[in-house]
Amino acid sequence: MEEAARRIAERTGWRVDVVEAPVEIAALIPRDVLENVLRGLRGYDLVIVPGGLGYDAAGLGRRLGVPVVRGPRDAAGLELLAELGEEGLERLMEEGELSPSLLLERWLRELREHHFSKPGLDLCGLRVPLRPPPLVVAAEAYGGDSVASLVEEARRLASHGADMVVLGPPSGWGKEEVVEAARMARRETGLPVALDTADVEAAAEAIREGHACLYMSIGMWNRARALEALPGGAAAVVLPSGSDYSLPSSPLERVEALRALVEEAREAGLRPVADPVLDAPGQGSLGLSISSYYLASYEIADAPLMAGIANFYELVDADSHGQIAALAQVLGESGASILLVTEASHKTRMAVSEAKIAATMVSLSLLKRRQPKDLGVDLLYVKEKRPRSQGGAPRRPRLSLDAATVSAWHGFRLDRAGSHRIAVSGGEIRDYYIGRKGTVLLRGRSGRDLYRAAAYLGLASEPSHYAYLGYEYCKAEHALAMGRSYSQDSPLLVPPWARGYRVYSPLRGEVEELRREPGGRR
Repeated sequence: MEEAARRIAERTGWRVDVVEAPVEIAALIPRDVLENVLRGLRGYDLVIVPGGLGYDAAGLGRRLGVPVVRGPRDAAGLELLAELGEEGLERLMEEGELSPSLLLERWLRELREHHFSKPGLDLCGLRVPLRPPPLVVAAEAYGGDSVASLVEEARRLASHGADMVVLGPPSGWGKEEVVEAARMARRETGLPVALDTADVEAAAEAIREGHACLYMSIGMWNRARALEALPGGAAAVVLPSGSDYSLPSSPLERVEALRALVEEAREAGLRPVADPVLDAPGQGSLGLSISSYYLASYEIADAPLMAGIANFYELVDADSHGQIAALAQVLGESGASILLVTEASHKTRMAVSEAKIAATMVSLSLLKRRQPKDLGVDLLYVKEKRPRSQGGAPRRPRLSLDAATVSAWHGFRLDRAGSHRIAVSGGEIRDYYIGRKGTVLLRGRSGRDLYRAAAYLGLASEPSHYAYLGYEYCKAEHALAMGRSYSQDSPLLVPPWARGYRVYSPLRGEVEELRREPGGRR
């Protein structure tokens, strides 16, 4: 805390003092103790007390005649004052807290200035820095049984925040289809287009015509053909793969092979992007592949580095957003400027958006040399950083009843007004009602709109059924927002520790059941 106060004073010229209270944990200062401490303070325009206090400190300030506000919960948050200055003080006094979002716009402007002041590689108007920040997100659209379907997938990924789209047409396509797909994707998305195809001649034609600007990829298996076919000035990703697609077994060998290909590509008039290749997990080589990025960032300093992170998260049964955040930070700090992502499986839907958010987090982290937290942008999804206030409750309820017991007394009965079948389909919630009013389909994206419509139309006959509909509509709305499947009368989210998995305990050398309640009890 003293260090934070020193930095605030240096940046602003204010007098900033830290006063200790006679307690071990600042957030647990009793109100009377804090009042005694504050009573002895003189000559201050503002007093900032710990943000974790469980009571309102404003009343103390009114009695003492000096504004008293709760600050951030940690020293890092308090240092926001060093950059916000008077604006931060005003916001702190008005709202009683400082949010990193106050600095987000300022930091993003700084990131833009940094981006365009550093050397980089231009790809159809997209400036890829030699080294981050920022990080660029390239999203790959695979397959498709037609040009239209491949382009539609590219358009979908572009809408998720991609900076570049990579087309992976099927191997059976001819040159005309590949070139047409590049032309349409460029026109429909407005983004730079890269081509991941074995048909080098088709890629070369698309690049010459200005529809594509990056070829993926050149390795020893196609080196001679690609270097001859691609037009001068074209950008191409080079890989350290051998003629049999194998990779060198050590970081030094991998980077040396990559550097040789980079030099050959340059001699052929191409602009290389180097990809040391992030290995898949479980093969024992993941660590060495990450080491290859770090080493390549120094040994091949004049070419951007690309990392295909789907090699990892598509092959791990864990939520993609946390994996992508960690991978982006590790690879960004290791020198990778381009994250290549896919949404090849249902479990990785929205991975492009997650990568875009992660890229912004990591870019700001590298720019400001801060940990990727409290930056005004995050990838928290199901879990939350800190609990929100739940408001007060009556001190003396007239009755205290166990809902499960009451539910057992009064079972749920079929509604005489009719039945409801609720589904999530076509990007909306659908409630199919069959009953006294005939057959009715209610459609919408908001659970609130649906329950209001159901009440207005009288599609239930008693309060318990309206409550049931509201509960199911809420689940369906969250399923829609999260891209999850929805099943009526089934839980939407079941945390891993509540599924009864068999796990191994190294401490006991035994296999045991892992089943914990949300509160942490077992």
